Amino acid sequence: MSLTRPEQVHAGLSLEDPPEPPPAAVTAPLSGPIEEYTVVHTGKPRGKPKKTIVEDQDEPLIDHTVALAKNSKKTKRLLKQQQKRQQKASSRVRNFLELPAELLQEILGHLLPTDVFRISQLNHATNDFIRQNEVAIAKDIMDRRYWVLRKCLPLPVPFHEVDETSKAALLNPSWQEKMNINRKPYQHIKPTDPQNVCSCPSCLLAWNNLNVVLDFSFFQWHLNHREPIPMIPRGTTPEWNVELIEAHARVIDKAMRSPLSYAAVLQTHLNSTTGTLLRQVRFPPKKQPIHRHNKLVAPLPAKTVHPIRLYHVTEKDAVEEDDKFLERDGKPSYEFPFHRDNYYSLLAYVPNRKWSKEEQRWMYYAQGSHERDLTWVRERFTPVDPPKSVEEDLSVRHLSQGWLTV
Repeated sequence: MSLTRPEQVHAGLSLEDPPEPPPAAVTAPLSGPIEEYTVVHTGKPRGKPKKTIVEDQDEPLIDHTVALAKNSKKTKRLLKQQQKRQQKASSRVRNFLELPAELLQEILGHLLPTDVFRISQLNHATNDFIRQNEVAIAKDIMDRRYWVLRKCLPLPVPFHEVDETSKAALLNPSWQEKMNINRKPYQHIKPTDPQNVCSCPSCLLAWNNLNVVLDFSFFQWHLNHREPIPMIPRGTTPEWNVELIEAHARVIDKAMRSPLSYAAVLQTHLNSTTGTLLRQVRFPPKKQPIHRHNKLVAPLPAKTVHPIRLYHVTEKDAVEEDDKFLERDGKPSYEFPFHRDNYYSLLAYVPNRKWSKEEQRWMYYAQGSHERDLTWVRERFTPVDPPKSVEEDLSVRHLSQGWLTV
């Protein structure tokens, strides 16, 4: 059946070009001799030789392609959206001082007092910020870490903060003579100055306690390594001891004016307390004890550490670096370490509190003692102003006898 012209056009065939005949089949000869031939290579390249391009490797390639400017509205809109996303993702704060003051104060309140002092040495701006917010930062630190020691080791009151009536009573020679027994020259405490520190009994005790805290911390190395503390012969004042107690007095005097320094003193005493309670674990004895009567006998076994320590303190409590473990039941500190020999048997010096068996908690009694002592001193040692002249003296006598009426 032959296709008509429309059918041929529909089939994709041209009317002017007739279809090509199929190629004839190529058949190989079935028989005949096989011809042998040899290919000889003349050595001449076929065609024109290719030109070799010598590249200069000394000169680097420079890309002069310039990016096309994006001026479409859609591109600008997408660019603004991308910039907004980048601003939200990346913080605009480039310095920690650019943080809000409340947030920065909260961060510093979680650090140790010594760490805050190190940060204050970073630059002048940081030092100024810490000085301006020192009271709030120190309060946050002590509320988190030293709420027990702060109640047990209060600061003495500076003399300039006492009212005028109390100043006159405290400087009364009769009262100063009675207070000499509390200011007797301890070897490890510098006596107070009545013109600098309040001389009421509670302030004198607070001054002595804080100086003992620093002195006890100074000899921790001797106690940990079982080295004897240097003893001072009676009646002598070596130069090294004078410099030591004066340095401690300067620290306490600074703590009376700087809350961060006061927090650093509490941190020092907390480290001394935990180090003393864990001394047998951290610094075990190197040599086993030998029988004192016969040294040839085999040495006795090393003394084991009692599993129950004072306040049940552990290494975990020491790592937390707070005085929370001091709220547990333990031995009260009623005896004042009046000599450095007391350091050998001193475990935890936490004065001004007692354990209540009824309430099963510690009762702190240092708060308010300064006001009570000042009231007692004013009532008994306030000097009476003498009359300025004889006439005033006579008028006072006449008034007392009822001769004159006002």
